[in-house]
Amino acid sequence: MKAIYRKELGGYFHTMSGYVYLSIFLMISGYYFVTGNLLSGNGDMKNYFSSMVQVGMFLLPMLTMRSFAEEQKTGTNQLLMSSPVSGPGIVTGKFLAVLTVFAIGQSVSLIYGAILAAYGQFDPYLLSGSLAGTILAASAFISIGLFISSVTDSQVVAGVISYSILMGLWLIGYIGTFLSSSPLKALASYLSLSSKFMEFSMGLLSLTSVTYYISIAFLFLFFTILMQERRRIC
Repeated sequence: MKAIYRKELGGYFHTMSGYVYLSIFLMISGYYFVTGNLLSGNGDMKNYFSSMVQVGMFLLPMLTMRSFAEEQKTGTNQLLMSSPVSGPGIVTGKFLAVLTVFAIGQSVSLIYGAILAAYGQFDPYLLSGSLAGTILAASAFISIGLFISSVTDSQVVAGVISYSILMGLWLIGYIGTFLSSSPLKALASYLSLSSKFMEFSMGLLSLTSVTYYISIAFLFLFFTILMQERRRIC
C-alpha cells in the first residue's frame, strides 16, 4: 500500500495535475477568505468552509478520474494486478494519495484561522469542526470518484459521471424540500451530502454525520476493491 501511495502521490505532481488542482483550489479559497472574512471584517468561517467543500466536490473528480481509468486504457493495470500488492492495498493507496492532495490544499484554512485569531475574531471549535467535516466529506467524494474510475477506461466519462453523482447527492436535500411525501422527504434529507455538512460548519461533530460520511467512503471503497479483485481474476 505504501508503494502505491507514494507512486500515486508522486504521479499527481509529476503529471502536473496535483499542481493544477492546488493552484485552482488555493486561488478560490483565497478569494472566498478575503471577500467573505477580511474585507467584511467577519470572523465567522462558516460560509468559507461551506463554499470550499463545494469547490472540493467540483475539483476532486479531476484527480480521481485518472486513478484507474488511465491504467485500464493503457493496459498498465495488468502489471499492477500481477504485482504482490493486494486489491485493498491498491485501492487504499490511491485513496490516501488523493486525500493527501486535498488535505494539503485545505491546510491553508489553518493559516486563515491564525490571521483571524490575530485580529481577535476566531472560533477554534468552528474551525476544528469544519476542518474535520471537509476531510470527511472529501473522503466520501474521493471514494465515489475512485469507484466510477474503476468501471470505465475513459477519464472524461469518469470525471463527468463522478461530478454528476456528487452534485445529485449534494442537491437532493434541496430537492427534498419540494416533495410532499414525508417518507421521500426524510430519505432525501438523509442522503443529502449538504445537510450533513451544515452541522460541521457550525462547529458540531454529529455522530450521525460522521457515520454517514465514513459509511459512504467505506461502501464505495469496498465496491472499488471488488472491481479490482474481479479484474485480477479475469
